[in-house]
Amino acid sequence: MIRRQVRRGLAPVLGLALAAPMAQAWGQELIAAPRPRRLPPPSPALLRSLQGFQEDLERLDRTLLPAAPEADATGVPDATLPGLPDPSLPAPAATALPQVPEAVRIERRQRLSLAEALAVAVRNDPDLVAAVLGVREQQDLAGSARGRRWPELGLNLAGGFSQQRSYSQVWTDNAGIYPAGSPFLVRNQGWNVVQSNVGAAAARVELAWELLSPYRAAAIAEADDSLKASRQRYADRLRQLQLDVSIAYYGLQLADQLLRIRRAVVESDTVVRDQVAALQQVGLVPRLDRLRAEAALQQSRYRFEQAEALQLSRQRQLSNLINVPFDVSLRASDAVRLQPPWPLDLEQTIVRGWQDNPQLRALQAARDALLRQADRRAAELLPSLRLVATGGYGQGLITQPVIRLEGCCSSALIPQLLNQRSDWAAGLQLHWRFFDGGVTAGAVAASRSAAARTDQQLARERNAIRQRLEAAFYDHRAALRQIVAARASYSASREAFRDVRARYQLGLADYSDVADTVATLTGAMEGVAESTTLANVSYAQLLRELLPVPDRPDQPVALPLVLGGS
Repeated sequence: MIRRQVRRGLAPVLGLALAAPMAQAWGQELIAAPRPRRLPPPSPALLRSLQGFQEDLERLDRTLLPAAPEADATGVPDATLPGLPDPSLPAPAATALPQVPEAVRIERRQRLSLAEALAVAVRNDPDLVAAVLGVREQQDLAGSARGRRWPELGLNLAGGFSQQRSYSQVWTDNAGIYPAGSPFLVRNQGWNVVQSNVGAAAARVELAWELLSPYRAAAIAEADDSLKASRQRYADRLRQLQLDVSIAYYGLQLADQLLRIRRAVVESDTVVRDQVAALQQVGLVPRLDRLRAEAALQQSRYRFEQAEALQLSRQRQLSNLINVPFDVSLRASDAVRLQPPWPLDLEQTIVRGWQDNPQLRALQAARDALLRQADRRAAELLPSLRLVATGGYGQGLITQPVIRLEGCCSSALIPQLLNQRSDWAAGLQLHWRFFDGGVTAGAVAASRSAAARTDQQLARERNAIRQRLEAAFYDHRAALRQIVAARASYSASREAFRDVRARYQLGLADYSDVADTVATLTGAMEGVAESTTLANVSYAQLLRELLPVPDRPDQPVALPLVLGGS
């Protein structure tokens, strides 16, 4: 059973308004009917409780509008969200981990409509932010791949200083090699000492441009397909976010409604138990009746506690899903309203669900990226042609501050020498790796196998989408029929409540008749709420596969609640 909690202001959302008081003639007819013997007199407290039921039924007749905002049972006040989105609900920092209990204590309860909740979720959802960052990452990688179309231009700068000291000694002179008096003659045992200091600097510009490169074209195509896949994953996250938030919100609405109903039942059963206890004390009813009334009351309290816990749990589920501040808990401001019937038949739904589906298109783009990856790897064996050009300039200063000559090596020693040089070169470079022992062939085969595996994932996802659509379609159709039955049961239970209230007031029915009728009415009301929620949830599941969403993070996001945005 789908459960729902609700607030105290609408004591039971128990049912539609009681009709005006019964006509005088009908009352006289009831008075004239034979009355059972020794029937206990009507209890004023129970009559007041039934009057409260009537008021709640009138509220329910007015399309189940919720009660006015009220303070939560914990004493935490409600806040109102004035617009979309509310800057008071920023997402906590992604790395925030509060260390003190006060940081996660609920200080404020915020009411949101479903549309407002979706708007905040689009802004705060961590998975959606991660999908946006994934798109940006692939955009940067695609831009990096396209950059290979342009030439590479580089500058190399170099500079340094060195010092060298040398000592030379003549072991055998060179007399007879040169004529007498030649400056190149050295004497035996002559020597010299020379110290050289060298400072040099150089600059070089290099240009490389791929004129013909199959590898580059395949790399750009692979990056583009990866970008397409990341955009489709972003679009799919928008669809999934719409479904997650809708289910959480519908569940919270149901929890609110169940709490209102079960609170009213507890109040009614309390009054019945008190009356039965009073009657048992004066001997008008047996002890068994009091025990039965007590058991019914405790069971009602048990179900009420369940509904209260479910409401708090659903509030936190929605709050955590939307990623609001740690000290805020969200509440539903919308009344439970049935979405219109699904406008398409099953076959149309399946076909449209496959068209432009981000899940399928993401897999298709991933498959294409793997095929382009195979092309890129295969291109490593193809020839590539590039233009290469370099040009540079350098200069150096050579200083020899220490020159000592003792009969040796007096020529070609210069105390200081400046050297300058420049050069350039240009040409074409052809690279062709025509054999690598099967390395490239193995990588190409692996990429194509991965692409084939992705095709099978595509088939599995296609069938999964159809299964989800068919299941949601059948659930939605069944839920609409359940709503008809639940409303018919509710209508009959409401009339029975009118009758038993009048009969009890006139002394023609006792407290047990009232308790049984209220229990039947309660079940009918819960059936209406649960079948309505089931219909809305199944509608959201169908919408998840057909919802039109943008595939670029820079485009505006609008998540309609019904197909076609109507």
